[in-house]
Amino acid sequence: MVTVHFKDVGQGDSILLEWSREGENIIGIIDCNLIGSYNPTLEYLKTKPTARIEFIILTHFHSDHFSGMADIFEYCIEKDIRVNSFYHSIGQFVSEIYNRIFTSKKLEVQVERFFKVYDLFDDFVEDKIQVSAHLAKLHLENNVFLSFLAPVGKIYDEMAKQLSRKVNKIATTPVDVNKLSTIILIENDNQSIILTSDAVKKSFKKIRNRISSQVILSQAPHHGSVKSLDDIFWLGLDKTEKCPVVFSVGNEPKDKLPNLETVAFFDNNDFDVYSTNFVFGVSDYFGLGTSIAGVSPRTKILNSFSKLRKSRSDNIRNDKFNGDKMFRFW
Repeated sequence: MVTVHFKDVGQGDSILLEWSREGENIIGIIDCNLIGSYNPTLEYLKTKPTARIEFIILTHFHSDHFSGMADIFEYCIEKDIRVNSFYHSIGQFVSEIYNRIFTSKKLEVQVERFFKVYDLFDDFVEDKIQVSAHLAKLHLENNVFLSFLAPVGKIYDEMAKQLSRKVNKIATTPVDVNKLSTIILIENDNQSIILTSDAVKKSFKKIRNRISSQVILSQAPHHGSVKSLDDIFWLGLDKTEKCPVVFSVGNEPKDKLPNLETVAFFDNNDFDVYSTNFVFGVSDYFGLGTSIAGVSPRTKILNSFSKLRKSRSDNIRNDKFNGDKMFRFW
């Protein structure tokens, strides 16, 4: 059995996988974000004493996906926990990018701490592996495997050219680290789970019709940004009825994600919407929000709540639209 945990870390990603092999409980970590100074992934690890972590994956080098990763590295060092593999899409040039686009002292401190602890982590991880489109499947348990569908190799070339132009003070578009975001597929013989991090629309275009198994769980791309929504990809999937789609979101006024259009798209196309927080597009669509062009809030959900006592209504919302989400399969 594979358990997928979406930790509530506000605007950002922290996903834990758990499964067993030959009676041993095994953990895999995908991204790790802090919420304030609290690290939900680390605190969960502390409740699961283990001598080994199968893998740690950093989907891309953005703060809301790596801010708590150094804590995990330090914990492994302190507790002598071995990690089989660390997968990432950092690229040799990303630190140079960040030297040129620091937006705050807080981000600068996070980046410096990440790389400092990352170096110390060398002795506790068997392999540090650059994610590529040709990466072999990772065996989890029985007939369950994990593979990477994105980023494709030429994305690194495109970003290197952008950086070269920037270094040489030639006009270029801003370097978008989201292009390096992974798309992860977890599958057995006939069913699959899609984890999308902050993958851009172009990445989904490249993998249209690549997933032949039936999708039973998915993650909304880029915290529900409509700019990352490739409707052809999502409509082309073979999926279970009311397939769960999880929005990893928080109260971030700057981004205001998820977008209402994205929530409406998934709900109107037979996905079952879950969210780590009842914010922005989720609250607009399932609550009292105002309609926008072509999208009307689903007031029938609110109407069903209004028939109940307020405390009961809050409980229903908290169950589906607030807090950690956990799914078990196979």
